[in-house]
Parts: sequence; structure tokens; C-alpha cells
Amino acid sequence: MPIIEKDWNVQRSSIVIKGSLCLPAEGRFPIALILQGSGQVDRNGNVRGRGPAIYAKLARALAEFGVASYRYDKRGAGASGGNFLETGYHDLVGDAQACWESLVTAPFCDPERMYMVGHSEGTAMAAQLAARVVHRPRALVQLCPFVDGAEAMLIHQADQIERELPDVPGLLGLILRVMNRLTGPYGQSLRKLLERVRTLEGGTVRLGSARVSARWLRELIELDMHRIYRDVPCPMLLLSGEKDLQCTPDSAGKLAELVDVPTEHHVVPDMIHHLSACEGPPALFDLRDIDPLPLSPALLECLQQWFARESIDKRVPDEEAPALGPSGA
Repeated sequence: MPIIEKDWNVQRSSIVIKGSLCLPAEGRFPIALILQGSGQVDRNGNVRGRGPAIYAKLARALAEFGVASYRYDKRGAGASGGNFLETGYHDLVGDAQACWESLVTAPFCDPERMYMVGHSEGTAMAAQLAARVVHRPRALVQLCPFVDGAEAMLIHQADQIERELPDVPGLLGLILRVMNRLTGPYGQSLRKLLERVRTLEGGTVRLGSARVSARWLRELIELDMHRIYRDVPCPMLLLSGEKDLQCTPDSAGKLAELVDVPTEHHVVPDMIHHLSACEGPPALFDLRDIDPLPLSPALLECLQQWFARESIDKRVPDEEAPALGPSGA
């Protein structure tokens, strides 16, 4: 039977969060709430309708594995209500909780097999929500998680930008190098911004080329990720990308060592932050068009195997989990 897509809207106070269900067929299924990475992204993972649509691709892949999913436009993005630039990180967590609670009693949902699938910033949200919601998830699937906090992650990205700047080609490279000379090294500017953000209650700031909510950034960098993960009450599948330049590839392994709950962790060969596979050295300023690329085949293989084991109630201890090639962890 063909995969079914349906609209599913969630009311939270005066704001309507709009999203899409992706169902393997008619009936009741295990279901995953997809929690996006940072930015003003819609349910598909795009900004203003343009982008790699990684969450749409992920939803269809899950449906092919027999798992339903719900993905939604963030507050102030796509068709959802609200103002993105006035939204804090904790507002986004509350929106995600409302979406989760709307699924618990839905007729298409198997309430004993509910999962949260986080990506990047969404992994922090999933970890927090798992300890907060009344109806606990069966497990978390964390794609490109980060372990040492958002501030460390942003500084890591800034350092990578500094390394790449001399080699960025064409007009873009020229503009970036001129801006870097005028405003000072990117890493230094970022550190000053983060110090200033800690004193701000509202308004916006410029983070790289994007204008963002100062409250969102402040709340994000104040998160104690070690404490948050120690409070996670359920098993986790932790998947880092070998060529992820935004969330370091060793994060999945570090998290597995940090927590007391059962985990399975891998470094997915060749996978970049946007969940596709990259041939050759990765770069933040990679000017190739990644939008048409499929999700990493190694990622999909891992997800398929993991959900297949879930369907027969067989969880594999981390030390017995199948490797994903030379980078399996």
C-alpha cells in the first residue's frame, strides 16, 4: 500500500503548530516525533521552502520501515503561527511537548512504541522531553547529537570557519575574507557575541549570516547537556556523522559513556551534518548542491536494523551492536 501523508495540527495556547503525519498505511503503528535542528526550518527541513528536505526524506524512510512519524513547522516557520524571532528555545521545547502529547491518544499511534527522533538541536530537545513528559518514549534516536554544550559546538564551528576561509573560492571567499578582516576573526567575534547574549532578555542578534532570537541563543547556550543526558530515562540510539563538521563525530561515543541507560552508538561512515554521504573531505563552505542528495545509505541501514529489532522487542547491547563499516563504533 502507498505511504499516506496527512495534515496534523496542534493547538498550543494561541499558536497553531502545523505539521504532517507520514503513515506506512491505514492502521496503528509505532510512531516517531521528528525534532529538527536549529534555524527557521519547516516540517521538511527547509527554510522558506528551499533546502535539502531531510526530514521529509527521513519520514518516508521510516514509513518504509513500518514506523509512522510526525514532523512539523517550527513556531514562526512554514504554516505554523508565531514569530520566530521572538521565540526562545524553551518555547520550542514546549511546542514539541504539545505535539508529543497530541500523538499519545491518536488512533494511528501504538502508545507502547513511541519514539523521539532528534537531529542536532533537536537531540537536546528530545533528551529534555524524555524526562519531562508523562508518557515516556520507548527510546530516543539521536542523529548528530552534541555533548559538551551549544557554546562549545558553536565555537568548534567558528574554528572550522577560520580554517576554511583562506581556501573559499570566488566572490564568496573574497567577501568573507574582507568581512573577517573588518570585524576581526570569526571565533573572536563569536565569543564576544555569546558574552553579550548572556545579558539580553529579548531582541535579536546576528549569528553568522542569520538574524536569530537573542533569547533562543541565550537559553540554548545555558543548557547543561551532561545533566540533561544523565536524566534521560529511556534507551538511546546515538548516531554521529563521520564527516560532521558541526557536531563532532565523537559525541555519540561520549554520550554512551556518560549515561546509565542502555545505548547503541555508531559513527556513520561519510555522513555529514545534513544526513547525506559526502565523498572526499567535508567543508562547511562546500559549494556543491546537497539538496538533491539522498540520506546516507549507511544511516538508513542502521535505522532499518534498529527498528527491526525494536519490532521484536530485541535490543542489542552496545558491545554486540553490528558495526557500520570501518567507522562503526
